[in-house]
Amino acid sequence: MRLIDFKLSTVDLDRQIPLYWEPDTGLQPILDLRWQTDQLLLVPSQTGTPLTLDQFFARTRQLNGQAPLLIGTTPVAPLFGYRLSTQRLLLG
Repeated sequence: MRLIDFKLSTVDLDRQIPLYWEPDTGLQPILDLRWQTDQLLLVPSQTGTPLTLDQFFARTRQLNGQAPLLIGTTPVAPLFGYRLSTQRLLLG
């Protein structure tokens, strides 16, 4: 998924909704964003306070919309989409 696609599809959502990654092992909050070689890495963690959609939009305002979104795990995983669940935006 590209950054511009994610932004366009979430523009009408509540900006205070928290961001989580949903691997097979359970939910992990997205704590940080990293720009690396024309790619945006969403950095999950086992614990911590997740970024909100508003914080995501603020931090990515100046970035290239064509950049792919990746989950910053080892190995790096591409982001294919998201779903809404119980006031959370779950990335997968």
